[in-house]
Amino acid sequence: MSDSRRKQMTRLLFKTALIELMQLKPFHKITIKEICEQADLNRTTFYLHYNDQQQLLDDIIDELKEKTAEFISTCAYKGLESKLLSEFLDFIKENGVQFRTIIFNDTNGDVGAMILTDTLNDVYDKWPVFGDSQKNEYVYTYMIDGVKSILCKWIEHDFNMPSHDLAELIYNLCFHTAQAYPQCQSDVSQ
Repeated sequence: MSDSRRKQMTRLLFKTALIELMQLKPFHKITIKEICEQADLNRTTFYLHYNDQQQLLDDIIDELKEKTAEFISTCAYKGLESKLLSEFLDFIKENGVQFRTIIFNDTNGDVGAMILTDTLNDVYDKWPVFGDSQKNEYVYTYMIDGVKSILCKWIEHDFNMPSHDLAELIYNLCFHTAQAYPQCQSDVSQ
């Protein structure tokens, strides 16, 4: 096995171990010793790859952000469509353990929610501007925070609604919110 593949495999073992431990207890209570035991690797190996637990967590978060951004960039779309939303929800579900763990672990909820916010901002960038840019910012903030809350609730409830149904719900809520904004009704119907 090449050094590069060995390094990737070792890092994967540490990431998997931390995710598993974070499902059992808050991040700030997890020790390097526990991570190494869970990964079945020694502390020396850990320190060859990471300075501390936070650097390992940052690596996991960065990887999830990259995977999410890569997924969004591969989607060819115009505006917010329920099909795109459904595909994105399937992506979240496929990576559910990572999203759930990062969003709902004590110290990392803001980071997990930020991944969703960044992604939703990318999607909403495709929607038209409703009236002046200042009002537009408030309308999108309202929609993004609402969708983010829906996604967090869906993840928390272990994906209890089919992706397609939730995508339709989100799309309809956003569409009707946009229609309710007086200056945008003609823009949205186009």
